[in-house]
Amino acid sequence: MPRDGALTLADVRSTTVSVVCACGQCDCYAVASLIVEHGDAKLTDLICKLADCQTRRSVKSEQRCRAVYEGGSRSWL
Repeated sequence: MPRDGALTLADVRSTTVSVVCACGQCDCYAVASLIVEHGDAKLTDLICKLADCQTRRSVKSEQRCRAVYEGGSRSWL
């Protein structure tokens, strides 16, 4: 799969990544397990699969999930 300049799981140097949302939901994932399950997925595509908050599950289209990778490039890339 072409990277299109996007960061992928193989670019992550930390053993874990954390996903946090403005709603307060926070989850931590082992990078090795994510690679086994999703391959060398683009981080931008993967966050949509990992974010599992009330806002994302809401049927109201005007509400948007605002999940991000905690720490960003400074702590784990």
